[in-house]
Amino acid sequence: MRPLVCFLLLFLLSNVSYSIDPVVIEFLYYEPQCPTCPGLQELYEIYVNNSQLVDDIEKDYGSKVSVKRIQFYSEEGLEKAEQYGIGIKDCNTIVINCEKVILGYNANETYVREIIDSYLHGSVHDIAIVKVALSRTVVEIGEKVNITVTVKNVGIETESFNVNTYCNESLIGTQIITDLTPDHEFSLIFVCDTTNQTYGKYVIKTEAEPVMNEINLENNYIYDAIEVTGSYFVSFIATLVLAFSFGFFETFSPCLIILLSFLLSYTIGNTRHFKGSFLKVMIFGAGFISATLLLAVAFGLVFLSTPVLQYSSTWLICVFAVVFGLHLVGVLKIPSKKIPFQSKPLVKKLAKKYVITHAGIFLLGFVFYFLDPCIAPIFISMMPLLLPETLAFTLFVFCLGAIIPFVGIGIFAGSVSKLARSTYRHRSKIRAISGLVLINYALYLIIFQLIPKLIS
Repeated sequence: MRPLVCFLLLFLLSNVSYSIDPVVIEFLYYEPQCPTCPGLQELYEIYVNNSQLVDDIEKDYGSKVSVKRIQFYSEEGLEKAEQYGIGIKDCNTIVINCEKVILGYNANETYVREIIDSYLHGSVHDIAIVKVALSRTVVEIGEKVNITVTVKNVGIETESFNVNTYCNESLIGTQIITDLTPDHEFSLIFVCDTTNQTYGKYVIKTEAEPVMNEINLENNYIYDAIEVTGSYFVSFIATLVLAFSFGFFETFSPCLIILLSFLLSYTIGNTRHFKGSFLKVMIFGAGFISATLLLAVAFGLVFLSTPVLQYSSTWLICVFAVVFGLHLVGVLKIPSKKIPFQSKPLVKKLAKKYVITHAGIFLLGFVFYFLDPCIAPIFISMMPLLLPETLAFTLFVFCLGAIIPFVGIGIFAGSVSKLARSTYRHRSKIRAISGLVLINYALYLIIFQLIPKLIS
């Protein structure tokens, strides 16, 4: 039973394969009666060559071709010559499927067989997109992508057609190619403007519109993709907002405010005027920010000078930020050993020693930076924000955020003790807010930067 089924399948497939219409070959021949007569010898050689060619093709292709021999100077032959635009002296011409005219002296066996095969396989009219090159595959909103398209005529007829490019379903542009000869290529450039796009990935489709009687359409399309990210300006603004927030929460921490209130009882205790009080607070803040800037530049330069380690370092920083953020929120308790060291006696001793001069107050602020246990985690989390071209401005904004609480304390210096008590009462909320900022920032880096790099 199985051999019979196989035989029937082969029989049906063979019938399907040869069910196409045969290629019609018309041979408009003329055989000179005097092959050796002057002026007829070359014509006779063309006749012999083309006649043999037609015989071989008929023998090799069998039922796939239908050969018709027509005497050139007969009534039918002259009608055919007029129909195909053949000159009165262009005898021994071969016409394929009433379309392709091959004059007698141009007949080449390889070329004729290629044309017949093209008709048999449906590739007489065939244009193809052979290459598409994108200037960039990842762009920011507002940037432009150059799309270089190379098309080729892989058929046997000269063709004119349209080439279109799309971004998803939106038409980028249409260009016309005129009279592209067989086996020749032509390149076009389209420009995709991402000004009106949003974040995400987009499909770039390049299409050569089918020409008349084109059967093979698989090579008429090529698909590519681009990814549109946030604009540089928006990203830069977001970086500055985060840097400012980190700087603010670094200074506006409960432990620092409490110690600062104790310190200010010495630094402004002998100052009755607002101007003097404010000046001393700002000098102290300048020393504090100087220490911040010194460490920020040092860590930033180390981070930026080791690009190989930046990816793994960013992972570590993000994990650290999440863990410490959960600790600040109160979800995770980080065990710590109590150290027999009290900041208050040390601050009291330093304050009495250095509060006399402005330089001493500045130095006191510089030293006090290293006594705040809440500083390091927030500062370290800022490292992935740093870029070589924006390092200075990012650090400036970070320091600006850090100095804001000092400005507030300088303005309300007389009520600093009350501020410290209020801050202590709301310490859990302040810690929770700073913790949430850290967690969300770390999750953003992990989801939108670290994981995509890991996948790619």
